[in-house]
Amino acid sequence: MNGVPYPLLSPGLAALPADMLRRMILGREISVPELVADALAAIGRLDGRLNAFIATCPERAMAEARTAQARLMAGAAAPPLCGLPLAVKDAEPVAGLPYTCGSLVYRDRMADADSVHVARLRAAGAIVVGKTNTPEFTLLGETRNRLGPDTCNPWNTALTAGGSSGGSAAALAAGMVPLATGSDTAGSITVPAAFCGILGLKPGHRRIPLWPGPGDWAPYSDVGPMARTATGLAMMFAAAAGPDPRDPLSLFPVVSRPETGSLRISWGRTVAGLPVETDCAAAAEGAAALFAAAGHRVDQAAPAVADPGAVHDLLGAVEEYRARGALLERDAALLAAETRAILELGRGIGPGALAAARAAADEVAARFRAFMATRDLLILPATASPAFPLRHPPERIAGQPVRPDWPSYAPFNMLGNLSGLPVATLPVRLTDGGLPVGALLFANPGQEALLLSALAQAETLRGPLAPPLLTSAR
Repeated sequence: MNGVPYPLLSPGLAALPADMLRRMILGREISVPELVADALAAIGRLDGRLNAFIATCPERAMAEARTAQARLMAGAAAPPLCGLPLAVKDAEPVAGLPYTCGSLVYRDRMADADSVHVARLRAAGAIVVGKTNTPEFTLLGETRNRLGPDTCNPWNTALTAGGSSGGSAAALAAGMVPLATGSDTAGSITVPAAFCGILGLKPGHRRIPLWPGPGDWAPYSDVGPMARTATGLAMMFAAAAGPDPRDPLSLFPVVSRPETGSLRISWGRTVAGLPVETDCAAAAEGAAALFAAAGHRVDQAAPAVADPGAVHDLLGAVEEYRARGALLERDAALLAAETRAILELGRGIGPGALAAARAAADEVAARFRAFMATRDLLILPATASPAFPLRHPPERIAGQPVRPDWPSYAPFNMLGNLSGLPVATLPVRLTDGGLPVGALLFANPGQEALLLSALAQAETLRGPLAPPLLTSAR
């Protein structure tokens, strides 16, 4: 199983890589109903400890599985994601399933249409088995809300899975599904992927259309694939990418770069002097070493940009208030305290402060894009710390005091959102405590194909990691 992030202790079918499962289905080694039933059984066994899912749809999923199998048996061509179980983050709609966005405000809402992203994955043959947990309106770096228990990390259930796509990351890491979706405005795909030891891609801005949606964080919001292998990411991205007239920001072509052999790759332990734990910095260095060993041109260099955290926090609050400020008057009692605080922050920001923040963000983005223009990839630590105890983000990182907030433990992820460039998480190594740490790989506009190819090469060179233990801290 070359390229598998780690061998599970007791692997079921749904824990196998997506491309392997597709070959097994086409080779009649397994049936689609058998695979979907296995995924649903894995959710039933494990999710009571992980809280990765907010809802499942077993009857519907099995009906779709039987239909898919009947078509195959009748000789129909197999679609790219034929019969693969898919988990969808509860920040985008799936027709007929809950669409809560992690909020009590929408606890009874059911979606009446699929998002473009989901519709394309389903058209490619994926079968939705359920919706995964997310913090309220995707606003936290942990996956917790007032609807139910926190999502836990499969490597240690006393730890966070990260956020805001933590439900999807946990479901993948535990082997409940081979494919899942995420959304990302500041690292919501890449952070939980790092904490849970799986792969996630935040594509270039709107390479996958975002519709329908409330329009919040429009300059920075994207949806993208999460999977156990780089091949799984590539399969999902190929099925979902391309413009759609309902999302005006998506109206540009996807560009591919021809393979030219040796890549120009830079790597850094940090940016803007921000603190990073040794294990996390070592993950970036380890990823760079993999590419150097493969013959690529690798040097140590990082962009000279200011810390983007505070600026992105402020701009996000403005976007959030623009989209959902009315909830402060209408449903304040139903909102989490953190959501109310973000909305209040957005309401209180004046035009002068907003203009200054936008100028600062534009400067960071311009400098970052200029740095990237002279190289193919940039490697940075995926997070500044490994996964931390539930509801206890670090107050110190690498010995330095920090705010216990997402810009401290995920300081570089948002560079992909501010710049609009594609970025992915690659699991690289384990800490001495047995937790996964990873690297961010940034690429230039339209270079998702190159990025996915590089991920696959590094994954092969890295070899397998140890399995998640599904243990609780003692």
